[in-house]
Amino acid sequence: MSILRSVQCAAVGAFLLLASAEAVAQISGAGSTLSRELMSRWGQAHGAKAGGVTYEAVGSSRGVEHARKAEVDFGVTDVPLTAVALGQSNLRQLPLAATAVVIAVNIPEIDKQPLRLTGDILANIYTGKITSWDHSTIRGINPSLKLPNRPIVPLWRSDGSGQSYVFSSYLSRQNVVWRRSHGTSQQLSGLSGRGVVGGAAMLAALKATPGAIGYDGFATSRAAGVTLASLRNASEQYVSPSDASITEALSKARWSFDTVENSADLDASPGADSYPISAVIYAVIPAAGANAKKTTAYLQEAVRTGDASVTSTGFLPLPTQAKTAVASK
Repeated sequence: MSILRSVQCAAVGAFLLLASAEAVAQISGAGSTLSRELMSRWGQAHGAKAGGVTYEAVGSSRGVEHARKAEVDFGVTDVPLTAVALGQSNLRQLPLAATAVVIAVNIPEIDKQPLRLTGDILANIYTGKITSWDHSTIRGINPSLKLPNRPIVPLWRSDGSGQSYVFSSYLSRQNVVWRRSHGTSQQLSGLSGRGVVGGAAMLAALKATPGAIGYDGFATSRAAGVTLASLRNASEQYVSPSDASITEALSKARWSFDTVENSADLDASPGADSYPISAVIYAVIPAAGANAKKTTAYLQEAVRTGDASVTSTGFLPLPTQAKTAVASK
């Protein structure tokens, strides 16, 4: 074989190897445990064009950290990053879908009867000021329930969790003492009751502990069949979590599509029928990452055409104006 022929063969071989590597290059994601099933469904439905998609549910905090270090192509978080944080880490942020954090209780004496709670009562439960289910404050807003003299066992996430952030944000809006002592945080500590690691452990502990109260994602809690509380919203109405009440909160949210944040301000969403702990999940993408364009295109397609996966996993699609904004980024 001539030298020229050898060089040609080597060049063709190198091209084929590069093309093969490009064809099988996968997009990698990590983050929110709440989003595990949605990310799996989107990967199956829309990932083939991108060479496949993997996702590791490690929690919002770790997902963002992996994205900051460019260890993954995207992180998923229940907590929107600020413009400053995005700029410091050279990340882009896109909203993906909507959900809610719900309050679940295990009170055998009332079974599935609807229980009303407020952010103020929840703050006092989690700081040890209200310790029994028949406390006068709880009875006062639940006159039709025969609440038992049973100790309350508060359960909370001791790991970094976007759900803790959303939950504590609601408490901060409604209780001054909580706002000053604990504030809005992904990492809760020093609370009454028992800390657990992960959403699955939260639901397992709740089911196994009579008198328990905890918080988790709407979809997983509904699927688990636990009793969900109605919460007082900004219009002083008690609203149960549902597709309709979460959609109402989204429709009244303040969206910031003209900034790098691309986020929704759901705090105190107006509307008598708005559920007060609604939330949006976000992807953060390393802007300088090798797969940044491909990752953005994949997520844009999933947001645009992936509503079936969104609803089948208990999430809600973004409002039309949010989808339009995502498609233009």
